[in-house]
Amino acid sequence: MRRTLWLALVLGAAVGAIAGVYLEAVRLTQKLLWDGTDPRLLPGDGAWQVVVLCAAGGVAVGAIRLRHDRDTPHDLEDALAGLDAVVDEERKPPIKVSYLARAVVLGVVSLAFGASLGPEAPLVVLATGLGDRVARILRTSRSEAALISASGALSGLFGGPLAAIALPLERGRASAQKVRLIGASLVAGVAGLVTMLLVVPASHGLRYDLPDLETDSARELVGSIGWAALGALPAVVAGLALLIATEPVRRLATRLAPSTLPRAVAGGAVLGLCGVVDPLSLFSGEHQGQELIDSAGDQAPTAFLLLAVVKLVATLACLGTGWFGGQIFPTVFVGMAAAMVLTEAWSAVPLGAAVAAGGAAAATAVLRRPLAVVLILLFFFPFGAVLPLAVGAAVAALVVSLLGDRLPEPEGIGGQH
Repeated sequence: MRRTLWLALVLGAAVGAIAGVYLEAVRLTQKLLWDGTDPRLLPGDGAWQVVVLCAAGGVAVGAIRLRHDRDTPHDLEDALAGLDAVVDEERKPPIKVSYLARAVVLGVVSLAFGASLGPEAPLVVLATGLGDRVARILRTSRSEAALISASGALSGLFGGPLAAIALPLERGRASAQKVRLIGASLVAGVAGLVTMLLVVPASHGLRYDLPDLETDSARELVGSIGWAALGALPAVVAGLALLIATEPVRRLATRLAPSTLPRAVAGGAVLGLCGVVDPLSLFSGEHQGQELIDSAGDQAPTAFLLLAVVKLVATLACLGTGWFGGQIFPTVFVGMAAAMVLTEAWSAVPLGAAVAAGGAAAATAVLRRPLAVVLILLFFFPFGAVLPLAVGAAVAALVVSLLGDRLPEPEGIGGQH
Protein backbone atom coordinates (compact mmCIF):
# COMPACT_ATOMS: atom_id res chain seq x y z
CA MET A 1 0.00 0.00 0.00
CA ARG A 2 2.84 2.40 0.83
CA ARG A 3 4.39 1.82 -2.58
CA THR A 4 1.04 2.54 -4.25
CA LEU A 5 0.75 5.84 -2.41
CA TRP A 6 4.27 6.87 -3.41
CA LEU A 7 3.45 5.88 -6.97
CA ALA A 8 0.28 7.97 -6.80
CA LEU A 9 2.25 10.97 -5.56
CA VAL A 10 4.85 10.78 -8.35
CA LEU A 11 2.56 9.76 -11.21
CA GLY A 12 -0.21 12.16 -10.15
CA ALA A 13 2.26 15.05 -10.04
CA ALA A 14 3.69 14.17 -13.46
CA VAL A 15 0.29 13.80 -15.13
CA GLY A 16 -0.97 16.98 -13.46
CA ALA A 17 1.92 18.89 -15.00
CA ILE A 18 1.27 17.31 -18.41
CA ALA A 19 -2.43 18.20 -18.11
CA GLY A 20 -1.47 21.78 -17.31
CA VAL A 21 0.71 21.91 -20.42
CA TYR A 22 -2.20 20.50 -22.44
CA LEU A 23 -4.63 23.14 -21.18
CA GLU A 24 -2.07 25.86 -21.83
CA ALA A 25 -1.61 24.56 -25.40
CA VAL A 26 -5.38 24.82 -25.92
CA ARG A 27 -5.43 28.35 -24.50
CA LEU A 28 -2.52 29.57 -26.62
CA THR A 29 -3.96 28.05 -29.79
CA GLN A 30 -7.32 29.68 -29.07
CA LYS A 31 -5.56 32.99 -28.53
CA LEU A 32 -3.77 32.58 -31.86
CA LEU A 33 -7.05 32.00 -33.69
CA TRP A 34 -9.45 34.24 -31.76
CA ASP A 35 -9.59 37.68 -30.21
CA GLY A 36 -12.35 36.99 -27.72
CA THR A 37 -15.08 35.69 -30.02
CA ASP A 38 -13.75 37.48 -33.12
CA PRO A 39 -11.50 35.61 -35.58
CA ARG A 40 -7.96 36.99 -35.36
CA LEU A 41 -6.49 35.71 -38.62
CA LEU A 42 -9.24 36.75 -41.05
CA PRO A 43 -9.68 40.33 -42.32
CA GLY A 44 -12.73 42.41 -41.50
CA ASP A 45 -15.31 42.05 -38.75
CA GLY A 46 -18.29 40.53 -40.53
CA ALA A 47 -20.20 37.44 -39.57
CA TRP A 48 -18.70 35.37 -42.36
CA GLN A 49 -15.29 35.25 -40.67
CA VAL A 50 -16.72 33.31 -37.72
CA VAL A 51 -18.37 30.77 -40.02
CA VAL A 52 -15.24 30.40 -42.16
CA LEU A 53 -12.94 29.91 -39.17
CA CYS A 54 -15.22 27.29 -37.59
CA ALA A 55 -15.58 25.52 -40.95
CA ALA A 56 -11.78 25.54 -41.26
CA GLY A 57 -11.71 23.89 -37.86
CA GLY A 58 -14.04 21.26 -39.32
CA VAL A 59 -11.51 20.61 -42.08
CA ALA A 60 -8.82 19.98 -39.45
CA VAL A 61 -11.14 17.80 -37.35
CA GLY A 62 -12.18 15.76 -40.37
CA ALA A 63 -8.60 15.31 -41.52
CA ILE A 64 -7.57 13.98 -38.10
CA ARG A 65 -10.51 11.56 -37.94
CA LEU A 66 -10.10 10.41 -41.56
CA ARG A 67 -9.80 6.60 -41.79
CA HIS A 68 -10.09 6.33 -37.99
CA ASP A 69 -13.57 7.76 -37.38
CA ARG A 70 -15.12 4.75 -35.66
CA ASP A 71 -12.33 4.16 -33.15
CA THR A 72 -11.70 7.81 -32.26
CA PRO A 73 -13.60 9.19 -29.23
CA HIS A 74 -16.40 11.74 -29.51
CA ASP A 75 -17.18 12.86 -25.97
CA LEU A 76 -16.74 12.34 -22.23
CA GLU A 77 -18.71 9.09 -22.16
CA ASP A 78 -16.35 7.60 -24.75
CA ALA A 79 -13.37 8.75 -22.69
CA LEU A 80 -14.75 7.28 -19.45
CA ALA A 81 -15.62 4.03 -21.24
CA GLY A 82 -12.00 3.80 -22.31
CA LEU A 83 -10.87 4.36 -18.71
CA ASP A 84 -13.27 1.66 -17.50
CA ALA A 85 -11.88 -0.78 -20.07
CA VAL A 86 -8.34 -0.26 -18.77
CA VAL A 87 -9.36 -0.36 -15.09
CA ASP A 88 -11.25 -3.57 -15.84
CA GLU A 89 -8.12 -4.72 -17.70
CA GLU A 90 -10.33 -5.95 -20.52
CA ARG A 91 -8.21 -4.34 -23.23
CA LYS A 92 -5.46 -6.87 -23.91
CA PRO A 93 -2.78 -4.72 -25.58
CA PRO A 94 -2.01 -1.27 -24.15
CA ILE A 95 -3.60 1.79 -25.76
CA LYS A 96 -1.84 2.49 -29.05
CA VAL A 97 0.35 5.57 -29.20
CA SER A 98 -1.25 6.51 -32.52
CA TYR A 99 -4.73 6.45 -30.93
CA LEU A 100 -3.53 8.52 -27.99
CA ALA A 101 -1.80 11.10 -30.19
CA ARG A 102 -4.81 11.35 -32.50
CA ALA A 103 -7.25 11.91 -29.63
CA VAL A 104 -5.00 14.49 -27.94
CA VAL A 105 -4.45 16.51 -31.11
CA LEU A 106 -8.13 16.24 -32.00
CA GLY A 107 -9.03 17.68 -28.61
CA VAL A 108 -6.68 20.65 -29.02
CA VAL A 109 -7.95 21.38 -32.53
CA SER A 110 -11.62 21.05 -31.60
CA LEU A 111 -11.37 23.30 -28.55
CA ALA A 112 -9.09 25.85 -30.23
CA PHE A 113 -11.47 26.36 -33.15
CA GLY A 114 -14.34 27.24 -30.82
CA ALA A 115 -16.11 23.94 -30.19
CA SER A 116 -18.96 24.14 -27.70
CA LEU A 117 -17.23 21.42 -25.70
CA GLY A 118 -14.96 21.21 -22.65
CA PRO A 119 -11.42 19.86 -22.10
CA GLU A 120 -12.32 17.12 -19.62
CA ALA A 121 -12.79 14.36 -22.23
CA PRO A 122 -9.38 14.84 -23.91
CA LEU A 123 -7.76 14.99 -20.47
CA VAL A 124 -9.31 11.66 -19.47
CA VAL A 125 -8.07 10.04 -22.69
CA LEU A 126 -4.61 11.57 -22.26
CA ALA A 127 -4.31 10.46 -18.63
CA THR A 128 -5.69 6.97 -19.28
CA GLY A 129 -3.31 6.43 -22.17
CA LEU A 130 -0.27 7.69 -20.27
CA GLY A 131 -1.06 5.52 -17.25
CA ASP A 132 -1.67 2.49 -19.43
CA ARG A 133 1.61 2.96 -21.30
CA VAL A 134 3.86 3.52 -18.27
CA ALA A 135 2.36 0.81 -16.05
CA ARG A 136 4.94 -1.78 -17.06
CA ILE A 137 7.83 0.67 -16.54
CA LEU A 138 6.53 1.50 -13.06
CA ARG A 139 5.91 -2.19 -12.29
CA THR A 140 2.30 -1.70 -11.37
CA SER A 141 -1.02 -2.83 -12.80
CA ARG A 142 -2.48 -0.97 -15.74
CA SER A 143 -5.70 -0.36 -13.80
CA GLU A 144 -3.85 1.35 -10.94
CA ALA A 145 -1.74 3.49 -13.24
CA ALA A 146 -4.69 4.56 -15.41
CA LEU A 147 -6.95 5.48 -12.50
CA ILE A 148 -4.18 7.33 -10.65
CA SER A 149 -3.33 9.25 -13.84
CA ALA A 150 -6.96 10.22 -14.44
CA SER A 151 -7.27 11.61 -10.90
CA GLY A 152 -4.06 13.60 -11.29
CA ALA A 153 -5.18 15.12 -14.60
CA LEU A 154 -8.76 15.99 -13.63
CA SER A 155 -8.01 17.36 -10.17
CA GLY A 156 -6.51 20.58 -11.48
CA LEU A 157 -9.34 21.13 -13.94
CA PHE A 158 -12.02 20.56 -11.29
CA GLY A 159 -10.21 22.39 -8.50
CA GLY A 160 -9.65 19.41 -6.19
CA PRO A 161 -9.33 15.63 -5.97
CA LEU A 162 -12.85 14.80 -4.76
CA ALA A 163 -14.57 15.65 -8.05
CA ALA A 164 -11.80 13.88 -9.97
CA ILE A 165 -12.43 10.72 -7.92
CA ALA A 166 -16.23 10.90 -8.08
CA LEU A 167 -16.54 11.36 -11.85
CA PRO A 168 -15.26 7.89 -12.89
CA LEU A 169 -16.49 6.21 -9.68
CA GLU A 170 -20.15 7.22 -9.66
CA ARG A 171 -21.08 5.30 -12.81
CA GLY A 172 -19.40 2.72 -14.98
CA ARG A 173 -17.69 -0.58 -14.37
CA ALA A 174 -14.95 -1.84 -12.02
CA SER A 175 -16.39 0.00 -9.02
CA ALA A 176 -14.66 -2.30 -6.52
CA GLN A 177 -11.26 -1.52 -8.00
CA LYS A 178 -12.02 2.21 -8.00
CA VAL A 179 -13.12 2.11 -4.36
CA ARG A 180 -9.97 0.21 -3.40
CA LEU A 181 -7.85 2.94 -4.98
CA ILE A 182 -9.66 5.94 -3.46
CA GLY A 183 -6.73 6.69 -1.15
CA ALA A 184 -4.20 6.55 -3.96
CA SER A 185 -6.50 8.59 -6.21
CA LEU A 186 -6.80 11.23 -3.49
CA VAL A 187 -3.01 11.49 -3.19
CA ALA A 188 -2.67 11.65 -6.98
CA GLY A 189 -5.37 14.32 -7.17
CA VAL A 190 -3.66 16.56 -4.63
CA ALA A 191 -0.29 16.11 -6.35
CA GLY A 192 -1.81 16.77 -9.77
CA LEU A 193 -3.56 19.91 -8.53
CA VAL A 194 -0.32 21.31 -7.08
CA THR A 195 1.76 20.67 -10.20
CA MET A 196 -0.93 22.00 -12.52
CA LEU A 197 -1.07 25.21 -10.50
CA LEU A 198 2.70 25.49 -10.82
CA VAL A 199 2.51 25.04 -14.59
CA VAL A 200 -0.63 27.15 -15.16
CA PRO A 201 -1.16 29.42 -12.10
CA ALA A 202 -4.12 31.21 -13.72
CA SER A 203 -6.08 27.96 -14.09
CA HIS A 204 -7.37 28.22 -10.50
CA GLY A 205 -8.82 31.74 -10.67
CA LEU A 206 -12.32 31.19 -12.09
CA ARG A 207 -15.23 31.50 -9.67
CA TYR A 208 -18.64 32.91 -10.53
CA ASP A 209 -19.91 35.92 -8.63
CA LEU A 210 -23.54 35.41 -7.60
CA PRO A 211 -25.93 37.37 -5.39
CA ASP A 212 -25.91 36.05 -1.82
CA LEU A 213 -28.60 33.56 -0.87
CA GLU A 214 -30.91 34.47 1.98
CA THR A 215 -30.85 31.47 4.33
CA ASP A 216 -30.65 33.11 7.76
CA SER A 217 -34.05 31.89 8.94
CA ALA A 218 -35.85 28.59 8.49
CA ARG A 219 -38.40 30.27 6.24
CA GLU A 220 -35.71 31.75 4.01
CA LEU A 221 -33.96 28.37 3.87
CA VAL A 222 -37.14 26.60 2.78
CA GLY A 223 -37.81 29.37 0.28
CA SER A 224 -34.33 28.99 -1.23
CA ILE A 225 -34.87 25.26 -1.62
CA GLY A 226 -38.19 25.87 -3.35
CA TRP A 227 -36.79 28.50 -5.73
CA ALA A 228 -33.84 26.25 -6.54
CA ALA A 229 -36.15 23.34 -7.34
CA LEU A 230 -38.24 25.61 -9.56
CA GLY A 231 -35.16 26.95 -11.36
CA ALA A 232 -33.95 23.40 -11.94
CA LEU A 233 -37.02 22.37 -13.93
CA PRO A 234 -36.35 24.20 -17.23
CA ALA A 235 -32.68 23.25 -16.92
CA VAL A 236 -33.56 19.55 -16.59
CA VAL A 237 -35.59 19.83 -19.80
CA ALA A 238 -32.61 21.40 -21.56
CA GLY A 239 -30.22 18.74 -20.27
CA LEU A 240 -32.53 15.91 -21.28
CA ALA A 241 -32.91 17.47 -24.73
CA LEU A 242 -29.13 17.27 -25.18
CA LEU A 243 -28.98 13.73 -23.83
CA ILE A 244 -31.81 12.42 -25.99
CA ALA A 245 -30.81 14.25 -29.18
CA THR A 246 -27.10 13.38 -29.28
CA GLU A 247 -27.30 9.94 -30.90
CA PRO A 248 -30.11 10.86 -33.37
CA VAL A 249 -28.07 13.90 -34.45
CA ARG A 250 -25.02 11.69 -35.02
CA ARG A 251 -27.05 9.26 -37.11
CA LEU A 252 -28.63 12.09 -39.09
CA ALA A 253 -25.25 13.72 -39.72
CA THR A 254 -23.80 10.40 -40.89
CA ARG A 255 -26.74 9.84 -43.22
CA LEU A 256 -26.58 13.35 -44.71
CA ALA A 257 -22.77 13.42 -44.95
CA PRO A 258 -21.37 9.87 -44.99
CA SER A 259 -17.79 11.07 -45.49
CA THR A 260 -15.90 12.13 -42.38
CA LEU A 261 -14.40 15.37 -43.72
CA PRO A 262 -17.57 16.99 -45.15
CA ARG A 263 -19.47 16.00 -42.01
CA ALA A 264 -16.95 17.72 -39.74
CA VAL A 265 -16.94 20.82 -41.96
CA ALA A 266 -20.74 20.96 -41.84
CA GLY A 267 -20.60 20.74 -38.06
CA GLY A 268 -18.10 23.61 -38.01
CA ALA A 269 -20.35 25.70 -40.24
CA VAL A 270 -23.33 25.15 -37.94
CA LEU A 271 -21.13 26.02 -34.96
CA GLY A 272 -20.05 29.23 -36.72
CA LEU A 273 -23.66 30.18 -37.52
CA CYS A 274 -24.54 29.69 -33.87
CA GLY A 275 -21.62 31.97 -32.99
CA VAL A 276 -23.02 34.61 -35.33
CA VAL A 277 -26.45 34.42 -33.65
CA ASP A 278 -24.87 34.72 -30.19
CA PRO A 279 -21.09 34.71 -29.58
CA LEU A 280 -21.65 33.19 -26.12
CA SER A 281 -22.54 29.91 -27.85
CA LEU A 282 -18.89 29.45 -28.86
CA PHE A 283 -16.35 27.62 -26.69
CA SER A 284 -17.07 25.50 -23.63
CA GLY A 285 -19.08 28.08 -21.68
CA GLU A 286 -16.85 27.73 -18.64
CA HIS A 287 -15.38 31.22 -19.02
CA GLN A 288 -18.54 32.73 -20.53
CA GLY A 289 -20.68 31.88 -17.49
CA GLN A 290 -19.93 35.10 -15.61
CA GLU A 291 -20.83 37.19 -18.65
CA LEU A 292 -24.13 35.32 -18.80
CA ILE A 293 -24.81 35.98 -15.11
CA ASP A 294 -23.89 39.67 -15.45
CA SER A 295 -26.44 40.09 -18.27
CA ALA A 296 -29.34 39.38 -15.88
CA GLY A 297 -31.85 42.21 -15.93
CA ASP A 298 -30.59 43.56 -19.26
CA GLN A 299 -32.43 41.19 -21.61
CA ALA A 300 -35.89 39.74 -22.10
CA PRO A 301 -36.65 36.12 -21.16
CA THR A 302 -36.81 35.23 -24.85
CA ALA A 303 -33.17 36.30 -25.27
CA PHE A 304 -32.03 33.77 -22.67
CA LEU A 305 -34.30 31.11 -24.18
CA LEU A 306 -32.75 31.78 -27.60
CA LEU A 307 -29.25 31.58 -26.13
CA ALA A 308 -30.02 28.24 -24.43
CA VAL A 309 -31.37 26.83 -27.71
CA VAL A 310 -28.45 28.15 -29.77
CA LYS A 311 -25.90 26.80 -27.29
CA LEU A 312 -27.69 23.45 -27.36
CA VAL A 313 -27.58 23.39 -31.18
CA ALA A 314 -23.88 24.33 -31.20
CA THR A 315 -23.07 21.53 -28.75
CA LEU A 316 -25.07 18.97 -30.71
CA ALA A 317 -23.41 20.09 -33.95
CA CYS A 318 -19.99 19.41 -32.41
CA LEU A 319 -20.94 16.11 -30.76
CA GLY A 320 -22.71 14.88 -33.87
CA THR A 321 -20.03 15.59 -36.46
CA GLY A 322 -16.79 14.35 -34.93
CA TRP A 323 -15.51 17.30 -32.89
CA PHE A 324 -14.03 16.01 -29.63
CA GLY A 325 -14.59 17.33 -26.13
CA GLY A 326 -16.65 16.95 -22.97
CA GLN A 327 -20.26 17.86 -22.26
CA ILE A 328 -19.96 19.14 -18.69
CA PHE A 329 -19.26 22.85 -19.20
CA PRO A 330 -21.57 23.53 -22.18
CA THR A 331 -24.36 21.67 -20.41
CA VAL A 332 -23.89 23.76 -17.26
CA PHE A 333 -24.06 26.91 -19.40
CA VAL A 334 -27.26 25.74 -21.11
CA GLY A 335 -28.81 24.98 -17.72
CA MET A 336 -27.87 28.41 -16.36
CA ALA A 337 -29.37 30.14 -19.41
CA ALA A 338 -32.55 28.05 -19.16
CA ALA A 339 -32.94 28.95 -15.48
CA MET A 340 -32.45 32.64 -16.29
CA VAL A 341 -35.48 32.50 -18.56
CA LEU A 342 -37.44 31.97 -15.36
CA THR A 343 -35.64 34.69 -13.36
CA GLU A 344 -36.29 37.26 -16.10
CA ALA A 345 -39.92 36.25 -16.55
CA TRP A 346 -40.63 36.27 -12.82
CA SER A 347 -38.66 38.80 -10.80
CA ALA A 348 -39.42 37.03 -7.50
CA VAL A 349 -37.12 34.13 -8.44
CA PRO A 350 -33.68 34.76 -6.88
CA LEU A 351 -30.93 34.76 -9.50
CA GLY A 352 -28.29 32.99 -7.39
CA ALA A 353 -30.45 30.03 -6.43
CA ALA A 354 -31.89 29.55 -9.92
CA VAL A 355 -28.58 29.80 -11.79
CA ALA A 356 -26.72 27.40 -9.48
CA ALA A 357 -29.57 24.90 -9.47
CA GLY A 358 -29.99 25.19 -13.24
CA GLY A 359 -26.35 24.47 -13.97
CA ALA A 360 -26.31 21.44 -11.67
CA ALA A 361 -29.63 20.13 -12.94
CA ALA A 362 -28.71 20.22 -16.62
CA ALA A 363 -25.31 18.61 -16.04
CA THR A 364 -26.82 15.88 -13.86
CA ALA A 365 -29.47 15.12 -16.48
CA VAL A 366 -26.73 14.55 -19.08
CA LEU A 367 -24.05 12.86 -16.95
CA ARG A 368 -26.33 11.10 -14.43
CA ARG A 369 -23.66 11.62 -11.78
CA PRO A 370 -25.20 14.03 -9.23
CA LEU A 371 -22.42 13.79 -6.63
CA ALA A 372 -19.68 14.41 -9.20
CA VAL A 373 -21.60 17.35 -10.66
CA VAL A 374 -22.00 19.06 -7.27
CA LEU A 375 -18.33 18.52 -6.42
CA ILE A 376 -17.23 19.89 -9.79
CA LEU A 377 -19.44 22.97 -9.63
CA LEU A 378 -18.36 23.84 -6.09
CA PHE A 379 -15.09 24.92 -7.71
CA PHE A 380 -16.89 27.41 -9.98
CA PHE A 381 -19.72 28.61 -7.73
CA PRO A 382 -19.46 30.27 -4.30
CA PHE A 383 -19.51 27.79 -1.44
CA GLY A 384 -22.76 29.40 -0.28
CA ALA A 385 -24.38 28.00 -3.44
CA VAL A 386 -23.93 24.40 -2.28
CA LEU A 387 -27.61 24.16 -1.28
CA PRO A 388 -29.09 25.12 -4.69
CA LEU A 389 -26.42 23.02 -6.41
CA ALA A 390 -27.50 20.00 -4.37
CA VAL A 391 -31.19 20.73 -4.95
CA GLY A 392 -30.69 21.09 -8.71
CA ALA A 393 -28.75 17.83 -8.88
CA ALA A 394 -31.38 16.07 -6.77
CA VAL A 395 -34.27 17.29 -8.95
CA ALA A 396 -32.49 16.09 -12.09
CA ALA A 397 -31.60 12.75 -10.51
CA LEU A 398 -35.25 12.26 -9.53
CA VAL A 399 -36.47 13.02 -13.06
CA VAL A 400 -33.86 10.71 -14.59
CA SER A 401 -34.85 7.96 -12.16
CA LEU A 402 -38.53 8.36 -12.99
CA LEU A 403 -37.82 8.18 -16.74
CA GLY A 404 -35.65 5.08 -16.23
CA ASP A 405 -35.06 2.94 -19.31
CA ARG A 406 -36.75 5.47 -21.58
CA LEU A 407 -33.52 7.48 -21.56
CA PRO A 408 -30.65 6.42 -23.83
CA GLU A 409 -27.62 4.75 -22.28
CA PRO A 410 -24.18 5.88 -23.48
CA GLU A 411 -22.49 3.18 -25.51
CA GLY A 412 -18.91 4.48 -25.49
CA ILE A 413 -16.16 2.97 -27.57
CA GLY A 414 -14.28 1.17 -24.85
CA GLY A 415 -12.44 -1.78 -26.16
CA GLN A 416 -12.77 -0.82 -29.81
CA HIS A 417 -9.56 1.08 -30.32
